[in-house]
Amino acid sequence: MTVIADNKKRVTLPTKPGERFDLQAFGDEKFVLTRLVPMERAGKTRLVRKHGYTVAVGKRKITQVEVRKSLDEFS
Repeated sequence: MTVIADNKKRVTLPTKPGERFDLQAFGDEKFVLTRLVPMERAGKTRLVRKHGYTVAVGKRKITQVEVRKSLDEFS
């Protein structure tokens, strides 16, 4: 694909609004754009008191395997 810059040095690409790209510059002549995969957004959580403890509650339940994996990353 060939694109042409306008008077304000802008280039228009066929993308969707909000898409993100990684730009790598190789010298002054070569640029490589790589589309980034959107990350899964965490759901909204709220803090509540349960049995004397403050815990975060969200819509999605987490499994014991997910908890163990997260705890293993910190140790």
